[in-house]
Amino acid sequence: MIKNLPPLRQSWLCLLIALAFSFQGAAQTAITSNLPIVVINTNGGSIQNDDKIPATFKITAAGPGGLHSFDVNSVTNTFQFQGDIGIEIRGNTSIYWDKKSYGFETRDAPNGSNLDVSLLGMPAEADWVLNACYGDKSFIRDVFAHEMYTRTGRYSPRAHYVEVYLQEIGGMAYHGVYILMEKIKRGANRINIKKLGEADTDALKISGGYLLQVGEDEEMKWTSGIAPNDAPSQPKPFFHVEYPKLHNYTNIPNRDLQFNYIKQKIDHFEQVLNGPDFKDPVLGYRPLLDEDATIDYLLLQELTKNSDNWRASTFFYKKRDDEGGEIVMGAPWDYDKSMGNQQWCYELSVLPTSSWAWQFNVYCQDRPPMTVFWPARLLTDCYFKTKLMLRYQQLRQTQWSNQAISDFVDLKQAELTAQNAMQRNFARWNILETAVMFNEHYTLPGNTYVKEVQYLKTWLTDHLAWMDSNISDISTENCGVLPVTFSEFELRQVEQAVKVSWSTADEVNNDHFVVERSRDVRQFEALGEVKGSGTSKVATEYTFMDDQPLVGTGYYRIRQVDHDGTTSFSTIRTISTAGGSDVTVLFPNPTADRLWLKDLDPGSTILITDAKGTKIRQDAVRTKQTEVAINGLSAGSYILTVVGPNGNAITKKHFVIR
Repeated sequence: MIKNLPPLRQSWLCLLIALAFSFQGAAQTAITSNLPIVVINTNGGSIQNDDKIPATFKITAAGPGGLHSFDVNSVTNTFQFQGDIGIEIRGNTSIYWDKKSYGFETRDAPNGSNLDVSLLGMPAEADWVLNACYGDKSFIRDVFAHEMYTRTGRYSPRAHYVEVYLQEIGGMAYHGVYILMEKIKRGANRINIKKLGEADTDALKISGGYLLQVGEDEEMKWTSGIAPNDAPSQPKPFFHVEYPKLHNYTNIPNRDLQFNYIKQKIDHFEQVLNGPDFKDPVLGYRPLLDEDATIDYLLLQELTKNSDNWRASTFFYKKRDDEGGEIVMGAPWDYDKSMGNQQWCYELSVLPTSSWAWQFNVYCQDRPPMTVFWPARLLTDCYFKTKLMLRYQQLRQTQWSNQAISDFVDLKQAELTAQNAMQRNFARWNILETAVMFNEHYTLPGNTYVKEVQYLKTWLTDHLAWMDSNISDISTENCGVLPVTFSEFELRQVEQAVKVSWSTADEVNNDHFVVERSRDVRQFEALGEVKGSGTSKVATEYTFMDDQPLVGTGYYRIRQVDHDGTTSFSTIRTISTAGGSDVTVLFPNPTADRLWLKDLDPGSTILITDAKGTKIRQDAVRTKQTEVAINGLSAGSYILTVVGPNGNAITKKHFVIR
C-alpha cells in the first residue's frame, strides 16, 4: 500500500494517481441526471478491503423537473442528505475488478458509532451497499431479482440507482452508476427476527433470532453432516452465523451456548430432511421449515437460473420458538451471475433451457462450494412439489407474468437512459466489448447497452416459456395428476356484479370448490362454496356470482377441496370494475416506499385516497411513466385513480403499503 513506500516514491505515486483520477473524470466534472448523485469524500484516505475508513457522504437534492445536478467546481450544489460514514471495499470476485463495490455504515461522527438514517426514502438503518454492477452490464439483474421476490410478499433488499462521485486519492472523480441498496441484516425493516445479545442465555430467547449463510468462509461456522447432492466426493457445505455477531463476544460461555444451540438445530433439521420419515407431516421436515417461503425462494433461483443458488450468498434464518421456531429461507442476494450472464463449468448454466438451477452439482461437480442437498430432497416430496407447481402458476398469472416482467425491465432501462446515465457510466468504464464474465453465447463485438438489455429480455422470455412447459419435470418424482383438471376459468362483469365461471375436464374425489378473492394476491378471502361432482370424467361447468365486487382490480381463484380435505388451486384471474380503459401499470404492489406507473397520458392527474375515500394526495402527470413516492403514508390499503385531462376517471387500482 502507499503508506509502506518511501516518502519520495509515495509523493510521485500519489501525483500519478491524482492525475489518473483527474483524467478519467475530466469529462464528467458536472452532470445533470434523473438519478440521485452520491458524493463521497475520504479526505485523502485510501478505501481498503478489510477495515472501514472515515468519509463524508452526500446525496443531491432534486431540482426543477425532478433532476439532480452536481458540479465538482461549484460551491452551490444542494443536498438532501449529508453525513459521516465508514466505508470499505466489499465483494469476493468483484474486488479484483477496476470498478469497486463498497459497503458503508452511516455514523454520528467520522469515527463515531453507527447511526440509523433513511436514504432515498428507504427505512432508517446504518448499513448499506453501493453495488458497482461491473459484471452485469445491463445493471438490471440484481434489481430485477429483488423486485420479483418482493412481489411474492416477502422481504428483499430495497434498491435505488444513483450516480457516484468519489474523492479518494487526488481530485473528485466520476465513478459511474451504482445501485444503492440495503445490506441484508437483522432489523425491523429488514430481516425481522428477534434481537439476540451477548448476555442472553434464557432458553426461549436463544431459540431464535439467528441469521445464517451457506458457504461463507468466516468465523463461527461449521460443516454440514450431509454430503452435497450428486457430488458425494466433494467437500460438504458449511454454515456461517451472520447474526448475532458471535465472533465479537467476549463472554465465551455465552457465545458457545448460542452457537451450539443453532448448530444443533440446523444439524437436526438436516438429519430429519435426510431421514426415512422426512415426508411425514408430523415427524418430517414440515414443522421445522417454512415451506411456503422455501418454495418462493426456490422459484426465484429458477426464474433467474442463479449459479450461486444454494451454495453461496444464500441466507436463511430461524424464528424464536414462541413465533413458530421455523427455519425460513431468504432474503435473496447477489444476482450478477444469473439470467444468462456467466457461463460456469457447464454450457447449460447460461442457456435459458435444458437445466434447472438446483442441479448445479449435477453438471458442475468440480467447482465447490457445492449446493446443500435441501432442494433436491424436498423436490422428491409430492406434497412440496405440487405446492411449488401451483405457486408457480399463480405467480405466472400475476406478479411474474410476461407483461409484468417486460414492463419492469422497460422501466429500469428507461430510468437508466433518460438522462444518459448509462452513456456516462460506459464512457468512464469502457467495457461493453470486454469479457468481464466468461460466456461463449454472449456477443461482444459491437455490443451496446441496448443490446445488453435486449439479451436479458430475450433470455427471460425464452427461459419462462421453457419453465412453463417443464415445471412438472422440475424433479423426476412422479406425483400423479391433480385431483381436478380445470379447463376454463373466466370473469365477467354483469351490471354491478362479477360472474365467476369455470369448468373441469375431470374430477377425482372432489367434494367442493371455494371461490376466493383478493386485493393484492397475498391475502385471499372466501366468498362462497360450490358443490363438486365427486369423481367424474365428463366436462362440468360451474358459476358463482360476486354481488359486491371490489372497486378497481380484484383477483380471483378457485380452491378445490377433496373429500379428505386435501386442497389444490386454479390459476388466478383478474378483473377491474372501474370504468374506462385499464391501461396503467402499477407496481410493486404491495409496496413500502414507491410506485411505478406506466402508459400515462401527460396532462392527467393522479389521485390517492384511503379506504374511506379521503383524498391523501394529488399529483399532475407530466410524462408517460412516473415514480410516485409514498413512503410518507401509513401502512394500509389505498386507491389510486388516474383522471384524464377531460376529467374522466381512466383507471382505478387498489394498492397496499406494508
